[in-house]
Amino acid sequence: MGYEDEMEDYYDEEKFNKKQLERLKKEILDEAKNVVKDYTDNPSDLSGSTVSIHQNSPILDTELNSDEPLYSGSRWTKVIKSTI
Repeated sequence: MGYEDEMEDYYDEEKFNKKQLERLKKEILDEAKNVVKDYTDNPSDLSGSTVSIHQNSPILDTELNSDEPLYSGSRWTKVIKSTI
């Protein structure tokens, strides 16, 4: 008798856990659908990533008499900014 009762409790608990997982799955999927719908209705210009460039960064350095960047391509591997 004890074994049968334990097995019945086990299956009841397993059934409860499955129902709970299904409920959580539905809740997560519904929220994901709401996020997609909200983004579709109100698109954002932000991609989620940002690029920050410090005001003293060598990326802002230009050739003396033009707007061409001073450093580009593989020349970036040798850049050390010595003046502040």
